[in-house]
Amino acid sequence: MDSMTTAIAKLTAMHGSHQELGAEFIFRDGWKLPGRYSPVDEETAMVKDAGGIFDISPIGKLSFQGAKALEEIARALSLPEPLAVGRSVKCASPTASEDSRESVTVAGLTYDEAMVFTSPGARESVAEALEEQLSGRAHMIDLTSAWAGIGVIGPRATEALARIVDLDLDPERFPDGACAQAKGAEVHTLIIRGDVSGEWGCQLYVTRDYGEYMWESLIHGGRGVGVGPVGIEAFERISGDSSGIPW
Repeated sequence: MDSMTTAIAKLTAMHGSHQELGAEFIFRDGWKLPGRYSPVDEETAMVKDAGGIFDISPIGKLSFQGAKALEEIARALSLPEPLAVGRSVKCASPTASEDSRESVTVAGLTYDEAMVFTSPGARESVAEALEEQLSGRAHMIDLTSAWAGIGVIGPRATEALARIVDLDLDPERFPDGACAQAKGAEVHTLIIRGDVSGEWGCQLYVTRDYGEYMWESLIHGGRGVGVGPVGIEAFERISGDSSGIPW
């Protein structure tokens, strides 16, 4: 990594907290991210035994708004059925080739707003491909830098989240693929259930100005149940995803 690339790397809202926790940083898709806080074997074991909290802010976050937003995005992504409010669906990326397994996740937030989440490196190409297919009944806003993202996975992750999130996380009421807008540490939070390689998982998104606050709230919530901060390298090992983001 040359000095010029290092100098212009994007920093997430939680960068200061990562530094205080002693993170060793890596560079991915123009972002400076915590690769690890402790040996990867230890972090992997912690996730398997209890749970881990990690920074997923580089995930591409594209908002589609309009009276026909859900219908438009379902058509643009060739979904087999209409997109439902309160549900997320993982599907093939509009830019994926026959040999590519590249995917996106689309979530129905309200009757007139959907979100599409992409891998960090695919954000621009996916945004361009989807925008070309909009017929004027919805418009796109790129919220990638405006929102902070935090992932929590592991068998005791629900215990950590329950301490700060005003939402029933019971698997029968909030199954894999569910999404909701609720209060997290008294802050408006988008929560998406997304399991990773058989491990219970959730993604939380807040506006960037609350990113560090939410991160520290989750760290506090994880104390006592063995859930703590984990770097990208451990999640690559758990998920088998070398993009740096497991979802």
